Amino acid sequence: MRTPEVPTGTQLPRLILSAALTARQGSAVAADVQLTMLTTMDLVESYVTDWAGPDAFIRGMNVKLGRPAHAGDTITFTGVVVGVTTEIVTVEVCARLAEGVHATGTVRVSW
Repeated sequence: MRTPEVPTGTQLPRLILSAALTARQGSAVAADVQLTMLTTMDLVESYVTDWAGPDAFIRGMNVKLGRPAHAGDTITFTGVVVGVTTEIVTVEVCARLAEGVHATGTVRVSW
């Protein structure tokens, strides 16, 4: 496997998602539904692999949660390449809500 030539500082395309999660109790929608850590990790991983392409492998992730995301929230993902070696590209990711940062972290990928 060979890492594509991706320069440090490369910006990933901004991604805006609606957390259209709903939970129903009878016919009422629960407004206090929160994204779990696993859901956030999956969204961060998908954000980076969608950019990196189908041949990319996640080699490691380190994500820290901030503000909770609730049903109906809009999450904006941004990312930048912060490290490049012959084998690994490290991407710093930030997931923001209107109220502040939902999650930050790094994802290491290779091809």
